[in-house]
Amino acid sequence: MKKTELGKWGENFGADYLGSQGHSVLITNFRNKFGELDIISFAGEVLYCTEVKTWNQTLHFHPLQVFNETKKNRMRKVYYYLTKSHPALSHLTVSFCLLHINEKREVSFYSHLF
Repeated sequence: MKKTELGKWGENFGADYLGSQGHSVLITNFRNKFGELDIISFAGEVLYCTEVKTWNQTLHFHPLQVFNETKKNRMRKVYYYLTKSHPALSHLTVSFCLLHINEKREVSFYSHLF
């Protein structure tokens, strides 16, 4: 499977997983000039902005290492733009998250990272 196909598959798998965990998936692949939020979902009074990482090989670092300061700042900017274009979402508490899917289709969901 090509990298882009694997990424798309992972985002669909991740959206299904979040739905099975009680999230309402509102938007997928929300993009602007600053970047992208892979999945935007809602559960309780929290808006989850989730980055999906699908890796089909053993890597020598932890998936959470993708969240360097540059990535965090881009996600914040995209979120800010999201709330400007969808003002009804601005009152919700936001949680920036990572959903990691490994080669065995095991999911690790890390919420409230920043």
